[in-house]
Amino acid sequence: MATTVRQAARSIGGLARASLRNAQDKTKFGVRNMSGGSYEEELANTNMWRNVTFVGLPIVGGLTVYIFSQAHHHGHEQPAYSYLQIRNKDFPWGTGKENLFDMLSGKAAKE
Repeated sequence: MATTVRQAARSIGGLARASLRNAQDKTKFGVRNMSGGSYEEELANTNMWRNVTFVGLPIVGGLTVYIFSQAHHHGHEQPAYSYLQIRNKDFPWGTGKENLFDMLSGKAAKE
């Protein structure tokens, strides 16, 4: 059992050393610049997005506070028209007054 653990540790250590060697070999040829720009261009781009973030986040936060402070109830109760919810025969479940969807969602129990 102990030899199996040692062998596994050696193989993991060997893999780690091999991956480090491969990584070091690839960096000898130079670092690949993924954006294609120079260091100064990348620095300017980073500073621009930092400024956009510092300006944009307070604006978004302020608008969020403003919108939620102005919130009010938009709906109104629908009038109880006599031609709506006409039932000539009770439903075969529950008390007979609620439809199946209201009964399954528990809406009828709340009323």
